Amino acid sequence: MTNASARGRWAAALLLAAVTLLAACGGQSSGTAGNGPQPGQNGSGDSSFAMSGAYQGSVTYLGVPYTSDFLSFLTPYGDWYGLYFLTTTSASVYPDIYTGKVFANSASSATIASLKASQFGKPVTTGSAEISGSSALNYKVSLTGINLANSQAASFSPNYIPTFTGINGVWEGGLRDSQNTADPTMNLSFSEDGTSTSSYAHCPLTIKLTQASGSAHAYFTARVEIPLTSFCPRTPITSALLEGIAFIHAAPPGSGKSRRLEIIAVDKTGSGISFRGDQ
Repeated sequence: MTNASARGRWAAALLLAAVTLLAACGGQSSGTAGNGPQPGQNGSGDSSFAMSGAYQGSVTYLGVPYTSDFLSFLTPYGDWYGLYFLTTTSASVYPDIYTGKVFANSASSATIASLKASQFGKPVTTGSAEISGSSALNYKVSLTGINLANSQAASFSPNYIPTFTGINGVWEGGLRDSQNTADPTMNLSFSEDGTSTSSYAHCPLTIKLTQASGSAHAYFTARVEIPLTSFCPRTPITSALLEGIAFIHAAPPGSGKSRRLEIIAVDKTGSGISFRGDQ
């Protein structure tokens, strides 16, 4: 055997070993562009973490059930969003808005780092959260450093709910801004490209929803723009850009509606806007 032939066989062996190692480590030839985690990795690279998509549940505190509502959504990239309505029986209720990044510890547990809470009329607060008992059907999350509006223990146990596509049409509901303002009877109408232009409390706004890709659970990315407006509580000095997600789930039984839209968007500080509407 010549030296050139031996070197060729040795190079081929090294290439085969490298390809085998890449496959064993979950390498792939295509996927989501960029340096962030791939779909299903939830921030930490642990693709075995079971929880993803939308979850919903009510709250029981000291043995007393509340007509409250907690919803969350975890994107394929580890971005976690939460909404907590103290009660669902009043249109004037302002939900807490939670945002954070999930880092999986195992297939059933995770930590939400840099958790932020945007509550009506209050400065944004920061804390952390622990997820336990996670599965494709339910999970438990306990928040630390976050005080709820009614002093309840910040612990929720929501269950998985399916989500849907199709954003166009009119959604009847209300918008809440943690900057001391809201329109509890505001409707949004979306064009075919997912754009809605409206206003609330002297605040003109444009909402752009884009169908997200790379997820087994339907959701939209959300972009909210509010121009500088003297009498708008959020933009008296400068314009505002808020980003987040939106998702559609089944409307409550007996509501006379079939679908419900949730929009959650926050600025760089974590201060947020939410919209809930039915059609």
